[in-house]
Amino acid sequence: MHTDFWLRLADYANKYHVSVSTLRRRIKSGNVQYRFDDGKYLLRDEAPPIFNGGESEYLSGLPEQEDMKNSDEPILSSANGLLSELKRAYTSILQEREEQIIQLKEEVSDLNTLVRVLEDDNERLRQINARSF
Repeated sequence: MHTDFWLRLADYANKYHVSVSTLRRRIKSGNVQYRFDDGKYLLRDEAPPIFNGGESEYLSGLPEQEDMKNSDEPILSSANGLLSELKRAYTSILQEREEQIIQLKEEVSDLNTLVRVLEDDNERLRQINARSF
């Protein structure tokens, strides 16, 4: 179902129940069609393809019911692929959080330094003010 409608990442994620970080990874790897317009990524308004694990191609849909009865191999392969994608997403999220923590620690350190400088200036001004009277 190709349409001429494009959605922002957050809107697409809400509509198709896909995380924004997954969408960003798919954009980065070139596995989805996107536009970069006005500083924002836009995705074509269509159901997302289903990722087939370690392979670089996408499946057009879920296996047919009769195929599932014939063999459990495709199910296991799909499950392993989804598990791998979940692991990558979880690792990516953890790395992002660690980077945020490091950045916040640096900001707290900078703010503590600023507080010390301002307290020293305040004390110096109090002493100057006390001498004036």
